[in-house]
Amino acid sequence: MTLWTVQPYYVYELLQLEGVYRCNSDLSQCLVEFGYTKAYDWICKQMKKRIGNPPSPNIKYPVWAWYCLDGKHKRPDMRKYDMKVSEKSVLLEIDIPESDVLLTDEVDWHIVLNDNLVYKASYISGLSDEELELEFKKEDVYYANLSAKEKLAYKEKSWENVIVCSTSTSLPSYVQATFWELKKQQIKKTWILRE
Repeated sequence: MTLWTVQPYYVYELLQLEGVYRCNSDLSQCLVEFGYTKAYDWICKQMKKRIGNPPSPNIKYPVWAWYCLDGKHKRPDMRKYDMKVSEKSVLLEIDIPESDVLLTDEVDWHIVLNDNLVYKASYISGLSDEELELEFKKEDVYYANLSAKEKLAYKEKSWENVIVCSTSTSLPSYVQATFWELKKQQIKKTWILRE
């Protein structure tokens, strides 16, 4: 499966030197500055369930990449998507076995990051705005009447709606990928990005 990942240049150097890169959670801006550990812990639980355990017990969090942007499965144009880099970085085109990748809807992933409920009605096509609002209210009432333990289980189950199947006939416009590690031999092309 072809994916694209943007990494700091030191990750590229590490890959050249050691042959493998695994997420260093101490350096992850999303975890450290934004406090997304709950969402990351959940995605890791899903990865273990769907693609298997990490190859090493030292791996806590995944490596992230893009599967498609703006509905297209092709190398992202970093200028178009305004993905600023604050240091010398690399855009890597990589080939990871599909069985080692978990795909998620990048837009709805933000619901998980913000610890909110993914509404069932969001995935029902053909509803008018009024019908959609009514379905949201029904689910809110149901959710409000659950115990704290039931709420957590219900919410985490709702998050599974962000998981995407690559063989689906209608993919979301923005699909991200997670996998446990990146190996040097999986790199197919490299572009150096500068601030």
